[in-house]
Amino acid sequence: MREKIAPREFWNHRSQHYDEQSGAAYADAYRKTAERIRPYLTPNDRVLDFACGTGLVTLPVAQMAAEVCAIDISDEMVRHLKKKIAEQGIGNVRASCMDLFDDSLRPGSFDAVVACNVLLYLENRAEVLARIRELLRPEGMFLSATDCLGERLTREGVRKWWRSHTGKMPYVSFDRMRTLEASIAAAGFEVLETENLFPAPPNLFVAARKK
Repeated sequence: MREKIAPREFWNHRSQHYDEQSGAAYADAYRKTAERIRPYLTPNDRVLDFACGTGLVTLPVAQMAAEVCAIDISDEMVRHLKKKIAEQGIGNVRASCMDLFDDSLRPGSFDAVVACNVLLYLENRAEVLARIRELLRPEGMFLSATDCLGERLTREGVRKWWRSHTGKMPYVSFDRMRTLEASIAAAGFEVLETENLFPAPPNLFVAARKK
């Protein structure tokens, strides 16, 4: 099997056409994600947007919170987001190219962590969920939306399986909705709400509170 492409390299390449491709194809799912997030945020909240990409969810969230710290391992994704921030004159979003485990992210410093369309790409998901829990304040909110490629056979699932197994894209998980929800609960969260936001592949929104 060919060696897998590194995640940063893959997402830097994807950034070139991300808004035109994923942003357009899943526009309704992104809109629904922002709608589901809204009830769990307040205007005083400090939010971490983990794997922010080009900001398709970041910018709507910025209208709901006091401050958004947006991070991504892809410097090109972050560059696109910074351009949007500058063009739209948004003052409460700080976008940075960094890993979730960067020392500058202090434990207990966020009211909410948003993570959209990233959990399925993490081989170390349990470690990541533990870190997210650590970064949240007591009873802080974890808000995510994730494709569940193992729920049923879809064209997108087959495509990602093939690309991942031939090294053309990084690791991809094939969760069912119930197993994804269970993994979040097992990490020390109380799941408050779930909803499938997209027909194929299923995209599961989860709102969970730190226990």
